[in-house]
Amino acid sequence: MTPNPFSEALARFRDLAGLTQKQLAQKTHMAHSSINRWEKGGSLPKRDRVEALDKTLDLNGKLIAAWRAARGGNGLPEWARDLDAIERAARCVTLVSPSLVPGMLQCRSYARKVFRAGQPLAPKEQVDQLVTLRYERLEALSDLQVTAVFPAAAVSGLPDPVRREQASHLLDWVATERVTMHLVPEGTVMLAPTSPLMVYSMRENEIVVASDHALGTVIHADAHNRAEVFSSAALGAALPPTLSIDLLESLT
Repeated sequence: MTPNPFSEALARFRDLAGLTQKQLAQKTHMAHSSINRWEKGGSLPKRDRVEALDKTLDLNGKLIAAWRAARGGNGLPEWARDLDAIERAARCVTLVSPSLVPGMLQCRSYARKVFRAGQPLAPKEQVDQLVTLRYERLEALSDLQVTAVFPAAAVSGLPDPVRREQASHLLDWVATERVTMHLVPEGTVMLAPTSPLMVYSMRENEIVVASDHALGTVIHADAHNRAEVFSSAALGAALPPTLSIDLLESLT
């Protein structure tokens, strides 16, 4: 019998929960011999058994992801092979950006400045298309709930017309109750993450982590714990929603 990502995860999370194999079997109404075999890597359980184990151990999809990985994948279901599919299948997302307003929350003039800086040789028609896609993205994801953490300087440092447009755009999204805003005040340094981070909570309680880099978006199959630490650290450096709203209103 060879250990695999699922067997190792099951044994580790069971130990962290302070349960013996027999106790976990009793809680889930499964056979002790099955728990023992799965932890040794002798076989993999069916999906419904994995879901029951994940729920009992309060893992929010982590054991399901390990089960997928053990079946030969990368820990992500088929629909999660690109960011568009991930966003469409997610229930909510936490966006942590160390320097800019997160893309799906950018107003038109802000997005145009970002694309012009990043693609200085692109023709106007291409930039126009990119701006429209970005501006309309969150509207298209009508069921997605967003928590955004980013520096207040990402708005306050803009030229006056763009600053006012961007601040008003953010306030409009807050008013829909789909977006919760946490601004990191000026004078406070958000040390982590060092690149934009997106933590998606999927409809099957799985977690998908992605990060933006200069050459594109990277999807991470095994970075849930680090992403949670980064998100918590960023939220700890930021203002609560009510004070963030007050700050945005002062920038309009």
